[in-house]
Amino acid sequence: MRTWCVLVGLAAMIGSSARGAEVLLVDKGQPKAVIILAATPSSAARQAAEMVRSHLREMSGATIEIRRENDLGEASGAQILIGQSRLTEALGLGDAGLRPGGIRIKTAPGMVAVYGLDDKTPTDPSGTLHAATVLLERLGCRYLWPGHLGKIVPTRPTVAVDELDITYNPAIIQRRIRSLGYSDRLQQGLDRLGVTKEAYERHFREATDPGFADPGWFGWQCLGGSMNLRAGHAFGDYWEAYHQQHPEWFALQPNGSREHVGGPERARLCKTNPELIATIVREKIAELDADPSRPSVSISPNDGGPSTFCMCDRCRQLDPAEGRKIELHYDDRSGGRTERKYFDYVSLTDRMCWFYNAVAEQVVRRHPDALLVADAYSVYSAPPVRAKLHPNIVVRFVPMTYLSDDGRRRAREDWDAWAAAARLIYFRPNVLNGGRRDGTPLVVVHKLAEDLRYLASHRMVGTDFDSCLHNWATHGLNYYVLAKLLWNPEQDVDALIDDYCRSGFGPAADAVKRYLLRIEELTDSIARSTAGDDFKEVDVTAPYTPEVVDEFRGLLSDATRAAGDDEPVCARIEFLRQGLEFTAGQAAVNRLLADRNRPDRAEAKKLLEEHHRRMREIFDEHHLAVNVAYVMWGSGAYWKRLGWQWPEPEK
Repeated sequence: MRTWCVLVGLAAMIGSSARGAEVLLVDKGQPKAVIILAATPSSAARQAAEMVRSHLREMSGATIEIRRENDLGEASGAQILIGQSRLTEALGLGDAGLRPGGIRIKTAPGMVAVYGLDDKTPTDPSGTLHAATVLLERLGCRYLWPGHLGKIVPTRPTVAVDELDITYNPAIIQRRIRSLGYSDRLQQGLDRLGVTKEAYERHFREATDPGFADPGWFGWQCLGGSMNLRAGHAFGDYWEAYHQQHPEWFALQPNGSREHVGGPERARLCKTNPELIATIVREKIAELDADPSRPSVSISPNDGGPSTFCMCDRCRQLDPAEGRKIELHYDDRSGGRTERKYFDYVSLTDRMCWFYNAVAEQVVRRHPDALLVADAYSVYSAPPVRAKLHPNIVVRFVPMTYLSDDGRRRAREDWDAWAAAARLIYFRPNVLNGGRRDGTPLVVVHKLAEDLRYLASHRMVGTDFDSCLHNWATHGLNYYVLAKLLWNPEQDVDALIDDYCRSGFGPAADAVKRYLLRIEELTDSIARSTAGDDFKEVDVTAPYTPEVVDEFRGLLSDATRAAGDDEPVCARIEFLRQGLEFTAGQAAVNRLLADRNRPDRAEAKKLLEEHHRRMREIFDEHHLAVNVAYVMWGSGAYWKRLGWQWPEPEK
């Protein structure tokens, strides 16, 4: 009873006060507020409370107390209400109008309320955490890249919150950027660097730790939300499970065999085989039967490989002659050796849509609300010529590039056509993988902003970007601006760039902005000069000639002079410089590899040794600048052409 009286008293005090005054949280290093949680707070509210307290302590040196509403005691000073509670209810602060992931921030004299729906919406249970991020950004905090160097927390002994009344629901339901983690590919790169998996995990953990309570870079940027879609290549186990008993279920190759070449997870199927379709239908129904809460299943084909798609008569009859022209290939082993052969064909999209519909029509008889996730990808990325998709099918749209203006224009046109053919569509691009084999600078933020704003207003319900490769010194602005736009695609991209430069580089902001926008100019020049689908082969290091690298060095030198003795700013400029010097070395190696005049082996060895040494230094001392292990997977294999021998991995 006493606790409820305290709550009512606080509510009356706040409700009867005049509006408009700022809320004082810390005064000259002394705490003037208390954080109040519900008696049983949500996980997001508990995390948000620790985050707010730790950031206020970093700002001012003051430690604000966290209390539960059922243990207020003699509460004094301002009240920071984090998460929904009995007190927010008593204040009339409800959740009407909030949707999954949505936030509410409301001030009144002596009070700041910060909350979301949290566990009420399990598809996006982090609303209060998102609200806390927005509040802290209002106080000047930023997170440019992971770890302490990328975290901006202004120093101010007095902290106050201006009058706020914010209600916001994210327009994009699923806001996902994949974070590249450990994999077989990365291990291959680690071996070539001569370092261990344990060293990689230790460096990554240390580099991404800001040193105080924090949800991590991805959590801070309000990424999250889920459409509860089961996506991904769905038939990776079919070859091993069925090929001996049912070889006819697999793709007929141009040489007349149904043999599969390559990993079993990449086996091609005969999409028109009725027994195969019946088996897939049974399995998908069984998946849904086993978990009544499961809303979806994947029917996406396996990823590419040496074998080609089915060339049987039934499958070929589903491929309209007027479809987009494509090139297919397969590895022919009929002559006793493997020979890669190519042949012209047409888009396989209508064939795939027939297959998707054949499965969906039978599954929804048993589960009428189930969603089936399918792909617009590879040689079936072009929109269908004749087919329309069953309304329960969700299309993952992959095609998009920023390395070819022609390719980008066509992807935008294809999006519109797919959106007309499918009820549900979401964006699953590989655009962050541009230059993934080289790790060199690319900036595409203006195109990203234009496209996201367009797609968000044209049927896009979610995103799944593949992937943040952790090249933060060379691609970091793309990651940052993308995350901000996923939260609100209507934001002004130039204002985001200005804020990034101003908050992270202070007096050097103008020079750093010139540096970043000059990189965007080079990236745009690549896109203008690349026709059609040739972007898959483009050398993103080619523009970084010695003269251009010297120009960029001059811009960073301008930034260093402007920074003066501001140590954090100088450290961030040095972080960018690491990416530039890596780029100089990577471009020099690629020039040697492209030289048809057989470069001098001694000179090549000297260059490769220097570049390898630089990459090891980045790995050890500037770990997040460039993901050099992944670069070694992507481009290191070519070094053997220059006579390179890899070092023995550390034990």
